[in-house]
Amino acid sequence: IRWLLGMENTDEETLSLIRKGGSTKSDREAIRLLRRHGILSMATWVAGFEDEGLRNLWRGFRQLIAYDPDQIQALYVTPHRWTPFFRIAADRKVIQKDVRLWDYKHQVLAMTRLKPWMLFFAVKLIEVAVQSRPKALARILFHPDPEQRHSMRWYTRMGRRVWFREVWGFLARDRRVTDGPTLAEFWGAPQDAEEESM
Repeated sequence: IRWLLGMENTDEETLSLIRKGGSTKSDREAIRLLRRHGILSMATWVAGFEDEGLRNLWRGFRQLIAYDPDQIQALYVTPHRWTPFFRIAADRKVIQKDVRLWDYKHQVLAMTRLKPWMLFFAVKLIEVAVQSRPKALARILFHPDPEQRHSMRWYTRMGRRVWFREVWGFLARDRRVTDGPTLAEFWGAPQDAEEESM
């Protein structure tokens, strides 16, 4: 069994901003309890909030290490019109106009302190550093449950392929704009008040 934990971020201030309703303490405890009951944890971690800098990313990395999930999935903040976060981000500049890439795996909004290449390579480095720790590698290689071990090895193989594809895409394929429209100009009015917005 694998359990996906949508932690969104490892910073209490950001969790409060996006009204996730969780805390770093409860996230860490959830991972501990899952492991105790033989369930793999996959923690999603979201980067790309407007004022994040390298110090914030370092703090996020350290928090991920403290969480010690079995696997992680690093994502980028992607505001959808039907979420309250859309209103918060409405004035941010869009850097990715290809809506096919609004998939959480691509940065779509500009940041005040980091250029897209800085965020991208910091996130890629964090992914490698968290997944290649001796403790994480030992779980992949020596987990006592053969099905869990197989599952983690499969995910690691797929993750490695995706990682290289994402690096290639960032360097050679994906095009970003430097002076794009605001989020509100790009998508229009928020839909978070609509009852059936999804």
